[in-house]
Amino acid sequence: MKENSRLKLNTSDMIQRIFTIALFVISSLLLTGNVVGQRVSFGLYATEGLLITPLGSRDLNFNSKQHILLPDQKVTINLNDDATAILTITGRLDQEITVTIDAPSTLDLDESNTILLAVKFAYSNLGAVTEDLAKKGAVEVATGFTSATFPILRRSLTLSPTVSTPPTPGHAGYIAPTGTAYLFLYGTLGTIPSDAAAGIYRGTINVHVSYAKN
Repeated sequence: MKENSRLKLNTSDMIQRIFTIALFVISSLLLTGNVVGQRVSFGLYATEGLLITPLGSRDLNFNSKQHILLPDQKVTINLNDDATAILTITGRLDQEITVTIDAPSTLDLDESNTILLAVKFAYSNLGAVTEDLAKKGAVEVATGFTSATFPILRRSLTLSPTVSTPPTPGHAGYIAPTGTAYLFLYGTLGTIPSDAAAGIYRGTINVHVSYAKN
């Protein structure tokens, strides 16, 4: 299917914040020798009829979880943390979607300075109207898996034995209803090398969303 919607997010709109962190990192390094900064940005790609929207700060920032990053430590952002990156996916309710996460294994300052990165993700398709409610009903994708297929809106499960009515099949003049699912990205940075140089360690996570093939 021809890709006609491509949204590339980078760090250009966060330059001032990056410099603030970098200056803090450098001055702290001179005092303690224990500080590293980092930033992860997103590349978002959706096929026709799908829309991906980043919420909040639009990046995954481990400094938001732990302001000072220390050598020989790991920093973990969990699903329910405020630092979790949040995206919404809007599309047709009568089709399933496939989300694929292409994440780097390291964040890099340069060829000689890298930090291990392990990314996890979860989705919520219960029709939640807030981020907090969406997190409570989120499905975490097992470690090691890079893709997941699910409907934009999961049909309600009740105690009644009656099966809910399936979506209306397409026909001439039919306009399929749309809905929104949440996607959460988080993970672990480190162990941070003991000789890591101060600076902004960067990486890009590419998120691809398409309608699942029948």
